[in-house]
Amino acid sequence: MARGTMNHRFIRILRLYPLALALLLGVAYLLGGFSNRPDAVLPKNVTYTMLTIFMAVVPLAFMAAFLVIGNSSDRKFLQNLRGQDGFDYGSAFDLPSEEMHGFKIAQIRGKVPTLTGLTGDPYKADDSAKCELNPEHVPPVKGCQCGFHAFKDRDEAAFELTLHPKTFLLDVDLFGLGFVYSRGYRAESQVVNQLSLPKRCMNCKVLPVSRFISRYQFGPEYEGWWQWEVRCVICSSVTPTKNRMEIADMQRALGISFLKD
Repeated sequence: MARGTMNHRFIRILRLYPLALALLLGVAYLLGGFSNRPDAVLPKNVTYTMLTIFMAVVPLAFMAAFLVIGNSSDRKFLQNLRGQDGFDYGSAFDLPSEEMHGFKIAQIRGKVPTLTGLTGDPYKADDSAKCELNPEHVPPVKGCQCGFHAFKDRDEAAFELTLHPKTFLLDVDLFGLGFVYSRGYRAESQVVNQLSLPKRCMNCKVLPVSRFISRYQFGPEYEGWWQWEVRCVICSSVTPTKNRMEIADMQRALGISFLKD
């Protein structure tokens, strides 16, 4: 199992801890674990022992697991950095080759819908990377983060959707000069094959999606932009008609096909 996938599954398990604690408290209460009755099914001292273990030992175990996973990730990160020093080839044609197919997440921004990375950089469905920090760079460049990034594992990219709401999952192919890492790629150019459309409304999370709507968002230092979300019929009905777009129209605007997850 990939390290990133293992980390994500561990975090999903951790999210169940509050629910498990509430369930334990409810069962203990129903069994008389908090009463002083001598005929209680669950004695009070047993209840307190169980809760102490669950509320103290289990979190400590999670903390220890996080330390182990964090140290492992740090070692892998340093290994990747050291590995970058190995890209000293006499010719670009001597670089090892690998078909670079991956997955990533992106926003859709602008009054004219445009795919936009989490860094705020817009790109087309078929595009070449540009370095915003150094115009002399032809991405990707060792020691800089310029270039198109993508995960190898679809599950890793899909997990990022939970950390970045209002984003979409993309299936991409990367071309040109590229760096290959344990979890993904960084390359010179990119073609977006498909956008995965969520089944449920981004607002209510219940009803099926119907159309796109655009809302004005404010970022740091009052920087603003129009951001597109996908919503159901009810949640999109309060949005002015001029700020709505049908799914088929959005496909044509972006120049890529959509797939419902």
